[in-house]
Amino acid sequence: MKKNSHYKKWGYALVMAPLFWMGCSSGATDKEVVSEISENTPETCDCYSQSSLYNVPITFNGDVPGDLQAFNNQSQANCFAWQEFISLNWPINPKVTFGEPGNTSPVQWETYMPEPVLFQPNGTPPPAWGTLVSNAFAKKYKSSNLLMDLKNTKLLTFTSKFDADTLDNFEQAAPSGKPNWLGAQNGTNVWYEIMLNKDYYDFVVKNGYYNAATQHDSAKAGVPLNFPQGQYNGPTGAIELKAAWMEVLDPSNEKWKRYKLSEAVVLDPFTDQLKTTTVALVGLHIIHKTQNQPTWVWATFEQIDNVPDATYKHPYGYNFYDSTCTDQMVTIKNKAGTGDSMVTVTCTPNTSPPYYLSQGSPVPIQVTRTNPIDPTDAIPINQMMQDNIKKYNSNSVWQYYQLVDVIWSQTFQKDPTTPINAPRNINISSMASGDHVVANSTMESYIQNTTCYGCHMYSTIAPYPLDTADNDKFGDFSFVIGSAGYEKTDEIKAFLQKQKEQ
Repeated sequence: MKKNSHYKKWGYALVMAPLFWMGCSSGATDKEVVSEISENTPETCDCYSQSSLYNVPITFNGDVPGDLQAFNNQSQANCFAWQEFISLNWPINPKVTFGEPGNTSPVQWETYMPEPVLFQPNGTPPPAWGTLVSNAFAKKYKSSNLLMDLKNTKLLTFTSKFDADTLDNFEQAAPSGKPNWLGAQNGTNVWYEIMLNKDYYDFVVKNGYYNAATQHDSAKAGVPLNFPQGQYNGPTGAIELKAAWMEVLDPSNEKWKRYKLSEAVVLDPFTDQLKTTTVALVGLHIIHKTQNQPTWVWATFEQIDNVPDATYKHPYGYNFYDSTCTDQMVTIKNKAGTGDSMVTVTCTPNTSPPYYLSQGSPVPIQVTRTNPIDPTDAIPINQMMQDNIKKYNSNSVWQYYQLVDVIWSQTFQKDPTTPINAPRNINISSMASGDHVVANSTMESYIQNTTCYGCHMYSTIAPYPLDTADNDKFGDFSFVIGSAGYEKTDEIKAFLQKQKEQ
C-alpha cells in the first residue's frame, strides 16, 4: 500500500463547523479488495465525538504515531489510541488486507520482543531484535515434536520461567497470592503475553538494563530510569503491550471471522506439555510514553463479545459470561500425599478461581464489566471508528473491537531528574479518563476497582541482593523492567546462603 503523504501532518485541527467525514469505502468485492483498497481508497478518515472541538485524522497504515501535537481533551486521547490500535495491528505481509478474517499471519506488534526473551534469567544480553522465543525455552523443549521456530512462533506460557514451582504464579496482575487465571466459556484458558517495541528494546540494550546489577549501578550514579519519549513527527517512543488470547477449538466456526486469530504454542501448566493451538485476541493494553505524556498514555481495547454490552449485538453469545451459569464442582490435585479434593467455582461475577491451573484444568469464569464504557466520548468514537474500518474493508475483524478507555494527564508531569523511590508521586487529580476507573474485563477481571497507574506507580527496578537499599527505585511505570536477572556469582551465592541461614 502506498505511503500516505499526509501522515506526517497527523495531529489536531480546530473545527468550528460540523466535520466533513472522509469516506474510506472502496465498494470492492472480496476478490477485488486488495487491489481496490491499495489503488483507490482514501487512507485517512476523521475521528471525533459530538463533544469534541478538535478533529484528529486517522491514517490507515502501519506508521505508529510518536505523539499528538497536543492533548486537549478526552476525545483526542481516544482518537490517538485508535490510531495506535490501527497502526500496531497493521499486517506485516503486504498481501494481507487489514483485518482479513481467518488470517493468522502476524500484525506489527506481534513481531515485537516478548518480555521473557528480552530479560534473560541470569541478566545476560538478549538475542537480536526479532527473536520471538527464548533459547532457554527452545533448549528445554528440544525433544518436543513441535517445531520451535525462534523467529516465527508465538509462545504463550503460564510464566516466563520453567521450573515446576513457578507454575502457580499469576497470569493476571491480581489478586496477588491467589489463583487468578481466566477461563473462557468454551472451557479453555486465556493466555497472556507482554510485548515490547524496538524503542523499549534499544533503550534496555544500550544501557545494559537487561541486568539488575547495571540498573542498580545507574541508581547509585544518580541516573534515573526514564524510558524514551515518543515525539510528534518523530520517534515512536517506548511502547509496552499486554495481550489476552482465548483458545479456539473450532476455527471454522463463523464467529471467528470477528476476531484476530494467530497460531501459538502454549505450555499447559497442568501437564507441563506443549501444544499448538489457534488463539483469538480478546484484549489488548497499549501503554505508550510520549513527549507530551511522560506519565504514559494508557489505552485498553477489547473484542466486543467478551461480556454483556447493550451497545452491540452479540449473535454468538459472550466469551466470559453465561446468563444460565450454574456453580461448578471441580476435582483438583493437592500436594503430594494429601489426595484429591473438590472445590466450587461459583457464578458470582469477577470472583477469582479457588485453585491453580497446576492443580486442575480451566473451567468457565463468570465476568461482567463493572465500569461502564464512557458514553460521552468512547462510545461515539468507537462507533465512528468501527464504521470507518468497515468502510475501509467491509470484512475486517477490527470492526469488532472497541476502545474501553484511555488515561492521560491533563497537566505536564516531567520525568524525574534523579532516581526516586516508588511509588511515583504524581498529580492524580490531573489523570483524566472517560470513566473514573479504567479496567479491561480480560486482564483486570478481579480488580476492576483499580485503575492502571494506581498499580504502575509502584513499579521498581529489578531487585538485586547486594544492593537491597535501591530495590525500591522507581521503574518509570513499567513492571517489566523489574524482570531483569543477574549473574549468580560466588559472592551472591554466599550472600544468599547466609541470608537463608539467618
